[in-house]
Amino acid sequence: MTNNYNDFRRYIRSHNLVNRIYDMLYYFKVFKNNRSEKQVKAFFNQRLEDITYVETLAKYFESKLRTNKKNHEVRCNLNDLISDLNYLKQYLCD
Repeated sequence: MTNNYNDFRRYIRSHNLVNRIYDMLYYFKVFKNNRSEKQVKAFFNQRLEDITYVETLAKYFESKLRTNKKNHEVRCNLNDLISDLNYLKQYLCD
């Protein structure tokens, strides 16, 4: 494994990205089926290696940021999450 890949994984863990993504998508009621939380998080963990998926998530959260103007806590969490996803893309471009 390359050092960049280890840094990438370390970044995901240290920023708690999988849990934060899950929590925001749960908040927005994205989950329609009865998959377990563990299965969904494993899916996210795997898909975060795909730059297209990361970009799609960031765009989705940006659209939610525009529509959630009144809830300041959600806006703050979305801003932080979008920034972290955009930073994650840098690991994937290297």
